[in-house]
Amino acid sequence: RMVLATYGASTGFCVDPIEKKPLNHFLPGTAVLSFGTAGCNLGCQFCQNWDMSKSREVRRGSEVAEPETIAEAAVQLGCDSVAFTYNDPVVWAEYAIDTARACRRRGIKTVAVTAGYIAPAARAAFFELMDAANVDLKAFSEDFYAHLAYGHLQPVLDTLAWLKSDTDVWFEITNLIIPGANDALDEIGRMCDWILEHVGDEVPLHFTAFHPDFRLRDRPATPIETLLAAHELARSRGIKYVYVGNVVDPVHDSTYCPSCSALVIERSCHELGAVALRGGCCHRCQAEIAGRFQQRVGSWGRRRLPVRIAAYAPSAARAATPEPARGNAMEESKGAVPVTNRVDAVPPLLSEEQRSAVFRVACELVVAGIRNRPPALTDPTLSGAADLSIMGAFVTLKRRGHLRACCGTLGQPMKLLDALRNAAHRTATDDQRLPPISATELPHLQVDVSLLHGFRTLTQCGSDRAAEVVVGRHGLTIHRGQSGGLLLPSVPVEHGWDAESFLRHVCRKAGLPSTAWQDDAARLQTFEAVVLEGQIGREALGEEIRATVPRFTADELRRLAEHCQRNVVALCRGATPNYYVSGCGDATVQGVALTIESPSGDAMQYARLSMRPGVPLQATLYQLTELVAARVRAREWPGVAPDQLRASVAVLHDSALHGTVADPDLSGFDPSRRALVVTDRGRNAWVYDPAKSASALLDDAVRAALVLDPQVAGVFSLAADTSCRSFSVSNVPRAEPGPSARPPAVAGVFYPDRAEALREMTDGLLAGADDGGRDAWPAVMVPHAGLRF
Repeated sequence: RMVLATYGASTGFCVDPIEKKPLNHFLPGTAVLSFGTAGCNLGCQFCQNWDMSKSREVRRGSEVAEPETIAEAAVQLGCDSVAFTYNDPVVWAEYAIDTARACRRRGIKTVAVTAGYIAPAARAAFFELMDAANVDLKAFSEDFYAHLAYGHLQPVLDTLAWLKSDTDVWFEITNLIIPGANDALDEIGRMCDWILEHVGDEVPLHFTAFHPDFRLRDRPATPIETLLAAHELARSRGIKYVYVGNVVDPVHDSTYCPSCSALVIERSCHELGAVALRGGCCHRCQAEIAGRFQQRVGSWGRRRLPVRIAAYAPSAARAATPEPARGNAMEESKGAVPVTNRVDAVPPLLSEEQRSAVFRVACELVVAGIRNRPPALTDPTLSGAADLSIMGAFVTLKRRGHLRACCGTLGQPMKLLDALRNAAHRTATDDQRLPPISATELPHLQVDVSLLHGFRTLTQCGSDRAAEVVVGRHGLTIHRGQSGGLLLPSVPVEHGWDAESFLRHVCRKAGLPSTAWQDDAARLQTFEAVVLEGQIGREALGEEIRATVPRFTADELRRLAEHCQRNVVALCRGATPNYYVSGCGDATVQGVALTIESPSGDAMQYARLSMRPGVPLQATLYQLTELVAARVRAREWPGVAPDQLRASVAVLHDSALHGTVADPDLSGFDPSRRALVVTDRGRNAWVYDPAKSASALLDDAVRAALVLDPQVAGVFSLAADTSCRSFSVSNVPRAEPGPSARPPAVAGVFYPDRAEALREMTDGLLAGADDGGRDAWPAVMVPHAGLRF
């Protein structure tokens, strides 16, 4: 009997714009509830979702959701469709099909984002209930599919032709252009000719930019010029709707009428602008635009809303207030959209009892999120304040003054409990700027709850705006073009900024020039906040904080080490290696180290550290094994046979922040179970030795990381599962030996070719320079062509 192991288990749910799939001609502007599971039927070396598609530990990191729960969530969240995405739904077809049935019963459309790699006998059953699809045509070369995707081209072409001839499924095609792999215009031209012949000129074609990831990191990102050349070629061959993606280019991401060339849907970064579409036809010439359109386009914008699917399960439906539906827009702090519907400027009037209830529930939500459990709220009414209307809420976590996480929600007026649920859960689980939070940190975290109110748009111009900002009272939002950002009222106080410094920093938060606040085109708003703060109480913590449970047993670690050792031997002898250890644990982890020792005790070590999003354990071990084998083949250990080598493996997970090197907080750190990690500007060091004290391990890590700035260098601990007694890893760039002096390449062209003449020239250039403003610098570099300037 064959059973789908991923049925009912998802690696995450999120509300996205439909344009992100990408689908530009299917319900444009609407929200789609997206989710995936784990696994894939291809082996793409450039996979953009490898942490999910390559994972073998599905249940350990997944949310559980039955098809009916997903359909219910889509209805409550105001989504017009549900997308099976992140990994190919063909490999979890039974789950996708049942979910599609449940969605159809509720009037929700379904979308398959797929590579189209499916057997003919399975096509009809899979696509029967799909309303739309995006098919990833990775290249138009069998060689590409064989060597970079571990598959074949023809099955994908067969699926595309079948979708056009045998179904009513709306589908669009995506081609990820990878430099040096599938970017030849001749190949792209042949692909366009095939599309025209077999699926027609009205199927939209998306050319998207490649970004180095997974195992294909030796290629650069796709130049915009390459995308535009492909776009022009496809249009010249006769394809009517061609787009570029993964870049900001509104001109080539918008839809134009093929008859009169009028702009019918303006689009930038998944957000719609001007729309001149009426009943699926061009507003100017009435020509029909191919696609599936509603009477009005949606207004979801570019927002991304993570969803805790458990809140929509039947057992939770009565106990929990649902997430916001359509019209109750909730925005991330990053790229914040300005608030347009202002409520009364008076702050939320809360009694002491209500303030205590709000803070206690926020703590309970944070604890539940970090422990990955459904929240059990002691007072879901917030002492009568749950339905109070506010403009937004943020929850901030700190550890002895060091930011641990901060996320929030703002937009239209919303109920206090809804805003609190959203902000607390996202803070506990989804602040992408910092590593995930360990449950071991809970006793050491301070919680700040900010309830936002009194949004006011500044009408002053230029530098006069600074006079309207009161440090300690006001927070700031700025919005210009596609960029936006927010800083809470507490931020300038903590950093000692004046009003102008505060304005400059909110510009930087938005990714704008620091002077953008003076630009009249920038929309600047002040707001105020009611702040509730304190430590997480013992009641909210509930059970005793226990040490992190090992994710991998000693037997699994031993088997992984032996597997790596066998693969080194195989690679050195030209044999075929084994990529995975069957029946052994696999997961997305935060650190992996592989150490190989020779009989004499010499060792070589390779390691990967990624606090967020992490790395796939077994795939990463194989990459490290390849690096070791290359060095062994290069005879770095002459006379040592590969089968004489011994391997050990260390795996890190469950990150916890312990401050900075200048201000460490090692309370709660257990040297017997956790490794200490110091990071500083791209360099890092890990140390694990149960025989040493916490302070001694910190000293070792600081020395190994060659810390440059103790105020900035972060101190973390991670649970260590290892097959060795102790280990030390240093990922620090080392000086490469070279000639004592590089010969001058252009001496005599831009500057004299004799040292004495060069000295005289520079002395002459510096003659008369004011010595009063000298600064001490270790070195100064001047481009040789610019010396005389």
